[in-house]
Amino acid sequence: MSSEKKEAKVINPDFPFYNDNPPIQTWGILLFAAAVIWTTISIFAEIEYPGYSGPIIFCAIPLAAYLIAARGKLSYIVKKFKAMDFVRIIVTLILQFVFTIGITFIRVMYFNAEKTDNSIMNADMSGAFWGLILVQLLGEELYKLLTFLVVLILIYKLTKNRTLSVIVATVVMLLVFAVAHLTAYDYNWTQILINQGLATLFCFYNYAKSKNILTSYIQHVLLDAIPFVMAMAGLFDKIQ
Repeated sequence: MSSEKKEAKVINPDFPFYNDNPPIQTWGILLFAAAVIWTTISIFAEIEYPGYSGPIIFCAIPLAAYLIAARGKLSYIVKKFKAMDFVRIIVTLILQFVFTIGITFIRVMYFNAEKTDNSIMNADMSGAFWGLILVQLLGEELYKLLTFLVVLILIYKLTKNRTLSVIVATVVMLLVFAVAHLTAYDYNWTQILINQGLATLFCFYNYAKSKNILTSYIQHVLLDAIPFVMAMAGLFDKIQ
């Protein structure tokens, strides 16, 4: 048994599936990949679902894929919260805001780059809006996680190197998540690669440390909720 494999087995908690802890069938990996591919296609095809079903379907597809492959065991990706988890959420939230605001300021002021706003900021932020956003963001976290796990599993099968597999899977996940925002930000490549790609590392760090998807989900909710509240209060207009 290689030292890399021994190291992977004593990590607790660890990422699920990649080192047969627990094992996953080939069809399960394909199911994860299919959920990611279909979700990505639906984004670029700009499929319009009836009523409020869009965010629900967006969340339901990766959730169903995970539950089927994991035989309903949420415990692989949902853990008990620890005090440090809450501290980490607040710290990464602040760091992500500082990073995003700082890099946007530099791009706009010193490189005359265009800044594209998400049209969702002009939506009617009713009670239904907030409920759907919570569902949508859970879907986004599941979408990121399944992307990460597919690449992690495949690279580890090829290399048996956990460190390399985690790095490659993280990079691919960040890139895929960024590209998925292209239509929302009018194909502003530079902005999405930095703000929705690289900056997402702060959010994903919560899951990577805790192996609890709810930590990255909570950070993501707070990250998006603050601009929404500012928009409702008209603060963006005052700033601009």
